[in-house]
Amino acid sequence: MMRWWMRILERIFDVIEQGLGVLFLLVMFVSVLIQIFFRYVLQSPLTWTEEASRYSFIWIVLLGAAFAVRKKEHVVMEVLVNRFPSRLRRNILFGINVIILIALIYLLPVSWSFFWFIKGVSAPTLRISWGFLFFSAPLSIALMTIHTFISLIGTIKMGGRKES
Repeated sequence: MMRWWMRILERIFDVIEQGLGVLFLLVMFVSVLIQIFFRYVLQSPLTWTEEASRYSFIWIVLLGAAFAVRKKEHVVMEVLVNRFPSRLRRNILFGINVIILIALIYLLPVSWSFFWFIKGVSAPTLRISWGFLFFSAPLSIALMTIHTFISLIGTIKMGGRKES
């Protein structure tokens, strides 16, 4: 049974990863449609639409990566690992997740400091802070770190029990 605070966390993660992802997908879709209309119908292309769709795409990719980590839907090479006994396979996957967690913990302050470094610079055509664009990196890395940590705790709690 899932604890009440885990359900609240799941909803928060849904709003951040899926809600923002859908919002940025909508922004990207609309900006591309506007660009097509202005370029091919009015013969007067706009400059800001390409930048808006590019920044939206970056947000979509990074939020999608965090969502994939949470749902354990990243591409995995399981051919070799699945040949091992259940306990050994669990230990190998645990070790891989520890390595991933260490990498994410290393990347988090690096991405955060780069965000603070770049936030004073404005995007060329949209005239918004590049901090808006680069905040997607520390946010998604933080989410992936939390998801990986929760996954590791689940692996530890599973212990010697049979995998489902």
